[in-house]
Amino acid sequence: MAFKDYRDLIRHMEREMQQLSDEAFRNLFAVPMGGGGRFWQPPVDIHETETAVVVKMELAGVRADEILVSLSPDNRSVTISGTRGEAYGDRDGRIRCHQLEIYFGPFERTVPLPANVELDRDAVTAAYKDGFLQVIIPRRPVRKEPARRRVIPITDEHISGALETNGATAIAQADDASDTGSEGQE
Repeated sequence: MAFKDYRDLIRHMEREMQQLSDEAFRNLFAVPMGGGGRFWQPPVDIHETETAVVVKMELAGVRADEILVSLSPDNRSVTISGTRGEAYGDRDGRIRCHQLEIYFGPFERTVPLPANVELDRDAVTAAYKDGFLQVIIPRRPVRKEPARRRVIPITDEHISGALETNGATAIAQADDASDTGSEGQE
């Protein structure tokens, strides 16, 4: 590659050094456990309403077609993953970086849902607008009729006697079954 003057050479070297340092920084802080080398995790809010659990995630700069939302089989967590891309030309012309707080690249975040809420997994919806993803997980309809009180009858038999009687009956039934089984084989 031919350079017109030494400033072009320096700029080219700076760009390559920036790419190398970005990659080294990502590898240094990569999340190895279950993240598959994911680097950043977007901030998230979770709250309940009367009818649903709402998960709201800040995803500015991510295209809607780059987002995947999945609910765990046990309805206890939501995983949101995707990629925020940086335009290749955005780095051109940088002389010095004074502050870098915006992350680019793949992301994945698994957030736990409240354990005491029954959720309707077949009615989950998600909407993405103005850089925010909102996942709405409706609660399962609650039965209108209250739980009934169940009365347990009390007998005047001794518990151990009842267990012995039931045990003796079971042994006698097993003996009868083995007698009929042996007669059929003769």
